[in-house]
Amino acid sequence: MVLIHGVLMSGREMSLLRFRLRRDGFDVRQYRYESRRYTPVENAQALQQALIDWQLEGTVHFVAHSLGGIVLAHFFNRYQWRHPGRVVLLGVPLRGSSVARRLSHSPWGRWLLGCSLVDGLLQQAPPWPGARKTLMIAGTWGLGLGRVLSLGRLPGPSDGVVRLCEVEDAAITDRLVLPVNHTQLVVSSRVARAIAKFLSPGPSA
Repeated sequence: MVLIHGVLMSGREMSLLRFRLRRDGFDVRQYRYESRRYTPVENAQALQQALIDWQLEGTVHFVAHSLGGIVLAHFFNRYQWRHPGRVVLLGVPLRGSSVARRLSHSPWGRWLLGCSLVDGLLQQAPPWPGARKTLMIAGTWGLGLGRVLSLGRLPGPSDGVVRLCEVEDAAITDRLVLPVNHTQLVVSSRVARAIAKFLSPGPSA
């Protein structure tokens, strides 16, 4: 299993999730990348190299949070990944982020998000691959950094950073909505149990 963190993160934020999934019997790797310095396409290229270096065999699952899911979408779009496995997306704005859009209108916001805005958070992710069984877990507790940074309440249900309507994609096969915010998606024990349950059935294309 490969974990992919979100924007402005380092991967340390997923430590508790890694521990829980390893306790459930999964072999877990953490892919780390620089979201401000490199674009999602460039980070997808680095992900490809990391997977080659790790020499993974058999079934490989992916769990991606926020921008990490957009990096993963570019990876699937650019490379022929033939390993079977499932995907869990945690609050991934596949349809673009209204918070990022608001921030991109100001110099400090563009500085903050950096290269994540290029082919990334501004509704530029490639279509999600329909052949791979995918669970999207979204949150509806609207207290989060996105509400503060965007200087106001986000319209409609959200996890405080990503709106519920922004995680929709016709190719997503399974959906779960929980009363958590964007950060809790990677620390909630309930989310970890849902991930383990979804990934437990075994190999799947």
